Amino acid sequence: MQQPGRAAEIKANGIGKSFGSFRALDNLTLDIGRGEFLTLLGPSGSGKTTFLMILAGFVQPSEGRLFSDGTDITDRPAEQRAAGMVFQGYALFPHMSVEQNIAFPLKVRKKTAGEIKQRVGEMIERVGLKGHEKKLPAQLSGGQQQRVALARAWCSSRVCCSSTSRSRRWTRACAARCRPR
Repeated sequence: MQQPGRAAEIKANGIGKSFGSFRALDNLTLDIGRGEFLTLLGPSGSGKTTFLMILAGFVQPSEGRLFSDGTDITDRPAEQRAAGMVFQGYALFPHMSVEQNIAFPLKVRKKTAGEIKQRVGEMIERVGLKGHEKKLPAQLSGGQQQRVALARAWCSSRVCCSSTSRSRRWTRACAARCRPR
C-alpha cells in the first residue's frame, strides 16, 4: 500500500468506462508526472469526473489499466489507494469539526493517534486554517470549507482529485502551498 508524503507518478493505459450502452470514457492514455499539477478540461459528459472517480478507486474501469509509481492499482479498492477526492459540494461532515473532518480518512486507515495529530496539524497549517480547528463547517466561509476538503484529501494521499468547477479559482500560490510533499 502506498504511503502519503511524496507525490505519485500516475499512468493510465487505455482506460475506458461504459455505463450500459453509454460510453463515458474511451481509451484514455495519460501520464501524470510526479508532482505535476494537472487540470482536466472538457464539456459536460466528456469523462472528466468518470476518470477522477476511477483514479480515486470509486469506479472500476470497463477496460484498461491504472498505475501508480509503476504498481497496477486498477483493482485496488479506494481505501487501499493513496488518493483523495474533493467533491464539488466538498462532502464535509456537518457534525464534525475542521480537525475531525481532516482526520477522518486517517482514522479509517487505522493510523495511530500520534500520526493523526501530526498529519492533521500539518494540513491545517498548510491550508491556512490555524485558529479554526474546532469550528464546524457551517461556521466557515465557502473558501475555508474548500480548504478543509483539500486538507482531508491530501492528509492521507499522494494523489488529489478535484471534481469541481470552483477549482478554477485556485491560484498557483495556493496550489504550491498546499501541494503534498
